[in-house]
Amino acid sequence: MASKSSAPSGLRQAFDKYSKFGKTHAQLADHNELRIGSAGIQKMMKDCSLINSKYTSQLLDNDIARVLGKLTTGSSEPGSVHYPKGTKTFEIKGFKLLIDRIAESKGVSHDEILAKINQNEGPSLTNVTEISNKEITDRMTDTSQYTGSHKERFDEEGHGKGKEGRSDDADTTGYVQGFKTGH
Repeated sequence: MASKSSAPSGLRQAFDKYSKFGKTHAQLADHNELRIGSAGIQKMMKDCSLINSKYTSQLLDNDIARVLGKLTTGSSEPGSVHYPKGTKTFEIKGFKLLIDRIAESKGVSHDEILAKINQNEGPSLTNVTEISNKEITDRMTDTSQYTGSHKERFDEEGHGKGKEGRSDDADTTGYVQGFKTGH
């Protein structure tokens, strides 16, 4: 039971990697303590193959809500974890409680969950920037196929003309009967 009281190094490393994933340096500098939200937890559990047909992402969301509910309404005893009302993210101590809850929901031991998390190498980037249908994307971005006013926005090489290609500025230098200046 000693593994539950202090953060095991593998759990801490995984927590650090997933809580930093997708955040800018400015966002990380804003907070003095790393916190992980629901999206980071979902990604971690999927990458660790802990979500399956029996333990779905909906059940994981329910566990996240339950643990956050307990942490925000829990007792303020010394040594216990307590979050301010409305908190939507976990720090490492609360995250360990969530891991315990997930193990209980899945009907497995705490150590099995930790083993899968420790085997994981960090956030995966598979299928993140993949083009779903290259032919359609190529056809839609081929400026030689554009017609009408859209065609005027690009030069012969297909490069955009900027504001020059978008605006149709009126020539206000001519004389119009009845026009009076502000003099």
